[in-house]
Amino acid sequence: MAKLGYTWYPKDWGNSDSVFELSLSERGLYREFIDFAMLNDNKTELKKDVWVRKFSVSMNELNLILDKLLQLNLIEINENILFIPSCENRLNLSRGGKKGKPTRESINNLNNQNKKGASEPISEPTSEQREIEIEREKEIERLKEIERERERQNNGIINSIESYYKELPTSSNFELISISLNIPKDKLTLKIAEFKKTSKFNYLNFNEFCHHFKNYVNKNNSNNLKLKTSFK
Repeated sequence: MAKLGYTWYPKDWGNSDSVFELSLSERGLYREFIDFAMLNDNKTELKKDVWVRKFSVSMNELNLILDKLLQLNLIEINENILFIPSCENRLNLSRGGKKGKPTRESINNLNNQNKKGASEPISEPTSEQREIEIEREKEIERLKEIERERERQNNGIINSIESYYKELPTSSNFELISISLNIPKDKLTLKIAEFKKTSKFNYLNFNEFCHHFKNYVNKNNSNNLKLKTSFK
């Protein structure tokens, strides 16, 4: 199979729950494996001795990363071949047979037919062309569904964050922050609006949200107090 370039979807990568669980080094190696898969038809030969030299890691570090990728089902290893399930849909469009992508010749033929106009009959599309169109429509629908799911998740996150802001002033965490930082609650309440302008949207839970609020207030407190920042 000829080597090929491929389309990369940063949003899919950034919104993947499995990728979210990876450290920087784990992400880096997984990204290398994706390139390998796209270049060799998803039949990457396991070459640990080569990889430890190429990526400047120990054999133990390499094995730990491979185990993590296996646990998250990001890769599969059958005998001596490494396989990436997420690459298959894209590779199917690049392989020959019914699922092959359009050739330059078929594209030129279609363009020539369109130039003939309505005065001449246009032949029915071939089975290969119909398969190509079906695959294209499936890919478009898949991307639309990913976008719809992302919007649903974002709406849920925004709703959760808004509830955190409403809950914060009356929570026991807020009272603990006030005592810990030695700031009256009425003055501490004024900090909420400032924090809202700089806060992120991916807090794991309310306690983490409060933790970041406390760090923000502590950092921007005029007294610059050096206090503990944990609720535990």
